[in-house]
Amino acid sequence: MKKQKPDNLKGFNPFNQLPQEIIFTILDLLNSNPLDIKSFSLACKSFYAAESKHRTSLKPLRQEHLPSILSRYPNIAHLHLTRCSRVSDTCLSFVSHACASSLRSIDLSRTHLFSASGLLGLALNCNNLVEIDLSNATELKDSAMAAVSQAKNLEKLWLARCKSVTDLGVGCVAVGCRKLKSICLKWCLGIGDLGVGLLAVKCNHICYLDLSYLPITSKCLSPILKLQHLEDLVLEGCFGIDDDSLAVLKHGCNSLKSLDVSTCQNISHNGLSSLVSGAVGLQQLTLAHGSPVTSSLADSLKKFSMLQSVKLDGCLISYDGLKTIGNWCASLRELSLSKCSGVTDEGLSSIVTRHKDLRKLDITCCRKITDVSISRITNSCNSLTSLMMESCTLVSREAFVLIGQRCHLLEELDLTDNEIDDKGLKYISRCSQLSNLKLGICLNITDEGLIHIGRGCSKLLELDLYRLAI
Repeated sequence: MKKQKPDNLKGFNPFNQLPQEIIFTILDLLNSNPLDIKSFSLACKSFYAAESKHRTSLKPLRQEHLPSILSRYPNIAHLHLTRCSRVSDTCLSFVSHACASSLRSIDLSRTHLFSASGLLGLALNCNNLVEIDLSNATELKDSAMAAVSQAKNLEKLWLARCKSVTDLGVGCVAVGCRKLKSICLKWCLGIGDLGVGLLAVKCNHICYLDLSYLPITSKCLSPILKLQHLEDLVLEGCFGIDDDSLAVLKHGCNSLKSLDVSTCQNISHNGLSSLVSGAVGLQQLTLAHGSPVTSSLADSLKKFSMLQSVKLDGCLISYDGLKTIGNWCASLRELSLSKCSGVTDEGLSSIVTRHKDLRKLDITCCRKITDVSISRITNSCNSLTSLMMESCTLVSREAFVLIGQRCHLLEELDLTDNEIDDKGLKYISRCSQLSNLKLGICLNITDEGLIHIGRGCSKLLELDLYRLAI
């Protein structure tokens, strides 16, 4: 005879008795895998309801699903609409009313169709909105910026490639969004000294400013460098900036920690010497695709005791320049020499034997280095977590054994288009922290080598086997 449940247990669900805090803690631990979250929500009605309340980030595939999705998830704070190629003003109006005060950031960087009207609804109804990404919205004009300026609590604004926005539009943002801390104006070709100057004067909390490829001159640098909280300044491709422009740095910008002047052909060691007296706290410097790295240029930067990261990608670099970098008083943690012509075993060795605390090293396409460099790198820099050495074609198979023997902390390794073989992979499999390994066009490896990697690198998340004949 089938036993019947007691009346007091009918409809009883033990999961309903769990405190909501415990369920939310479980969901936090499952966040890394969307399939785990889905399985959890389908377990029972109480878990389904809890997951709906707990979710704060959403990345829908199609805009027509938004009404049903947002009705299920009432606490969305971060909305990514990058997979919806077309987002209308009607859609944004619905979002602004459904999310209201809970919405803190919205990403519209790959979407089209919306206009100033939809943005105005977001700005007025979502009073806690602190971040908007409008990158690639080439059709947006100054009227859209006037709408954005109504978001009084906005702290981050991304306008990359908004080529129709002018100084007038940025001026509206500067006047309305006084709490701005980060703004990207990369490739906004309609913005010049006036608009940038207004931002610097009105938004004095700015700590990140990207002015890449803007037609600006030294006129706007003076108010920019007066920003007391400015830490990251990107001037990539600003051809109007030269040595005389950087002279204003002599008056001081003590808060500056990162400066990018890559692709600025008119900046030499004379301009960079201005940094020494002004930006004394500089930690990261990017000079990629710029002037040749000579001993004079390297010598102008030797007094930066806090400098940790230097990127010289694509520069012509001399042996004397590399030797001078090796003599810097700072202890570099990151050095990028990707596609630098002039890098030799002697020059590279002079750096790695002095800067033994290097964590990241990029020597991509340094085609003159040999096993000598790999021996010096692995012997001196045992704490490397990232080594990028694509197309170092003069490095022999035997040298890759040294990487596995000496650099056990590696998390990222790019060996694309190199002579590594199965024996090299056997030793590299000892790098148990490896999460990203690139082996594209490595024609000497077989299944045997990959088996070693599979057994030894349990934390591997990304494996590139492009054009492998296995």
